[in-house]
Amino acid sequence: MVFTKPEILSRCKHYRCNRVILLAVLFLAACQSSPPKDTEKDKTTEPDQAQVEAPIERIPNPYEQAPKPEVASEAKSEYAKIKEAMEKKQWEKAEGLLSLMVETYPNLSGPYVNLGIVQRELNKLEDAEQAFKYAIEVNVNNMDAYSQLGLLYREQGKFVEAEATYKKALEVWPHNKDVHVAIGILYDMYMGQFDNAMEHYQMAQKISPEPDRKLKGWIVDLERRMKEIAAKQAPAEPSAEEKQQ
Repeated sequence: MVFTKPEILSRCKHYRCNRVILLAVLFLAACQSSPPKDTEKDKTTEPDQAQVEAPIERIPNPYEQAPKPEVASEAKSEYAKIKEAMEKKQWEKAEGLLSLMVETYPNLSGPYVNLGIVQRELNKLEDAEQAFKYAIEVNVNNMDAYSQLGLLYREQGKFVEAEATYKKALEVWPHNKDVHVAIGILYDMYMGQFDNAMEHYQMAQKISPEPDRKLKGWIVDLERRMKEIAAKQAPAEPSAEEKQQ
């Protein structure tokens, strides 16, 4: 089944797989944007009929468990300037400010992520790739760095590299819903590995704090497509004449 471009873009946009600008916590070491609320383990919801299983014990986000580094007041001041430049899409200015920030505060991972995003906007793809990799070196728990690097690879058609990046992210945090969805999309829409896509879509649904209706729709759609493929590949029934021979 061939997906139309609007359908692919719609699916990616829903889970922030597009070019997200990470502004809210730029100066933090891991620059984590809106993580799933793992603290809601005691919250009860109506079980989805498609997944009546024993509740899964979600592994907490390692970034939230790690001690936060000291952030100088000067860094916060620079952050305001960078935020303004990025909001106005003044990419060259933002790149200059971020380049200075990563030199001044090399122990902060978040600025490297934003530098990579800005450089991608400037079509400096090799520089962007290196910035995302630096972010991971500075803080291996930086989930946004993995997500952005995986996206960068996927946009360039480097699907194997994108897959490897997402897998590394899941080694660090196996219950990262956004990464499960991202690698599911990669398998589903780009690599044609539907069994793998289903595995990650279903895991994303299991670890979601609440049932995700849109994700459930993707699972149902993928199940339908997999059945259609299986039906086409099944051997044809012999005719009555062939049975008599």
